[in-house]
Amino acid sequence: MILNLNVLNFQFILFVNIIDMFKPKSDAIKIGQDSFKIPARNGVSFGANSILRFDITRNCGFIDASNSYLECEIELINNNNTAAQNAAQPMLNLEKDIGANALINQMTIRAEGGRVVEELVNYNTYAKIHYNATKTEGALNRRSKLEGCSNTYMPQDNCYYTANRIIPPVAIATVAANVPTNGLLNANQCYKSIRRKVCLPLLGGIFTNPRSFPAMMIPLEVEFMLEDALRAMRICNYGDGQSQIACDNIPADAAGAGGDTARRTLNVTSLTQFNTMGGAAAAGIVPSNNAAALEGEQQLNALNNCWYRVGQTIVVNGGGEVLNAPNYNAGAGGVVCNITSIKVIDETGGGTYQDTPGKLLITVDDDLIGGAAAIGTGVTISLLSPTNQPLGPNVAGVGGHGNFGYTVHNPRLVIQKVVPPPAVVQSISSAIAKGEYNQDIISYTNINNAIPANQSVSTNMISADLSRVKSIFSVPTSQANTDTVANGNSLQGQNLDATRYIYQFNTKLVPDRRVQLAVEQFPVVVQTPAGSTLKPYRLGTFTSGFHRYEVEKALRSANINVKNLHFLTNNPATTDIVANNFTATEAGSWMVARSMGAGVGTSANMVGKSLVLYLDYNAANATPTKLLKNFLIHVRTISVGMDGVSIFY
Repeated sequence: MILNLNVLNFQFILFVNIIDMFKPKSDAIKIGQDSFKIPARNGVSFGANSILRFDITRNCGFIDASNSYLECEIELINNNNTAAQNAAQPMLNLEKDIGANALINQMTIRAEGGRVVEELVNYNTYAKIHYNATKTEGALNRRSKLEGCSNTYMPQDNCYYTANRIIPPVAIATVAANVPTNGLLNANQCYKSIRRKVCLPLLGGIFTNPRSFPAMMIPLEVEFMLEDALRAMRICNYGDGQSQIACDNIPADAAGAGGDTARRTLNVTSLTQFNTMGGAAAAGIVPSNNAAALEGEQQLNALNNCWYRVGQTIVVNGGGEVLNAPNYNAGAGGVVCNITSIKVIDETGGGTYQDTPGKLLITVDDDLIGGAAAIGTGVTISLLSPTNQPLGPNVAGVGGHGNFGYTVHNPRLVIQKVVPPPAVVQSISSAIAKGEYNQDIISYTNINNAIPANQSVSTNMISADLSRVKSIFSVPTSQANTDTVANGNSLQGQNLDATRYIYQFNTKLVPDRRVQLAVEQFPVVVQTPAGSTLKPYRLGTFTSGFHRYEVEKALRSANINVKNLHFLTNNPATTDIVANNFTATEAGSWMVARSMGAGVGTSANMVGKSLVLYLDYNAANATPTKLLKNFLIHVRTISVGMDGVSIFY
């Protein structure tokens, strides 16, 4: 038997080292920790477009900025409205992927004397990219609890309102001449806006740097500019972004048709608007009655998930006698009225109206048709004006919605403080005295380009004197209907029929060939075998592998730990995908991107050099005006000496 002494010696040393790992180390550096809350110095409540300012003073010492966060309470109402106007508004939400981050348009960090350390413009758009790329089921669960994110825009996922409290169903013998007694009968049974506390980890270089920051040497002012309400907020809806649903024709106001009740009652046509799946049911499946076994995705918590409420202001549009309704208002697009009850039909009646079990009955406080013999046709309900704006005040005697808005209450910057040993403090102080203290941070600079409507070939100059650029993200956003809560794309990138792209760095084309995007277009119709059930398949998943590869490289070069590339799914330019349970607001944040360095950890010098993005669009389609948001992710150095703070890009 031959003993391998080298192996035995190695095993012994390994055993000793393992034992030593668990011994207390008397010479280990002990670091104390503490946290404190810094209130905004300029107020306690803030609305849209306001500025919040916080001071991180010298008394804070060393701070662990990467574990610090912004804490506040958010209420999705406008403090300038009356209570009645806020109660009449639609159910709103914040941009679902980023939650309360949608409220931050810009973050600016200044050193003492006003020197800008970081200026992060279009903060919420960048946050959407970052959050989508790092999204996992666990991350979404945490963000929904802490940051006000949500999976859908349906009421069951909305954390800013209480849930509906419905009265249990009560069956009735006839529905043609009577109204069911179950449902939402008063405002107290419907959803109500509440204050939701959120805790937001902050992006950028200072607040993601794992190194402690010497605030006692570099006191900071942190400033947040809040976003416009209509860009940050979303209306809860079922698909097309307009929150407009179809209703049955209103019958002639004749004997036996319900009299005044019929003139003020709406039957929601679809049986599937308010289910827990957040979309349409399998085609052709209609339960015979409300008590039948559930089939497909039909009839799941209809009233619990209804985004209408008693007392809410709506506009009812249509043809026929709706146009002759007593208070028809052309400017508002129909009859502006208030909801008085929301109910569910329980049994089949003897008439042609109000006789389909499971349908919602919405009763209002105004006549919806004008004549006795004619009917109301093409009837729809909307929560917005024809231009997708809040219903104006005092239209046809109705108080209206006032102005959409939000309120940020009691904002506080929660700072994690570390207390290193005196020797460490002395060492850093000595380095600062010698002008040798530096910190590198990963930050971004935003440069915008405008692409005119119908321009199929765009040349976008991106000029920035930055010496260490790691990546570039180019995010085209549509400017059509940007300032409306019905538009789910105001903060996210859209494909908009882009066909190909390539960057040019000085005289070199990168990558070496154009990246083709045409394969990413949505099919309008999904063909299914005859007699089969159309399922709500997700479409647009056939994105170019080359495109995905380029984006993933750029994200990783920007120190983003990529977990998900689903957000690169192409956005439909129209709403014909709604029938297949896919909406534009669900499609992520499409973009093109490029890693500028030779690999992870490297960068490119852009000082005195040019960068151009050639982005082509399908000339056959009329594309809207676009704002191209270019995020240059780069390294900047904070240098501290006795003469103050210097920033090197």
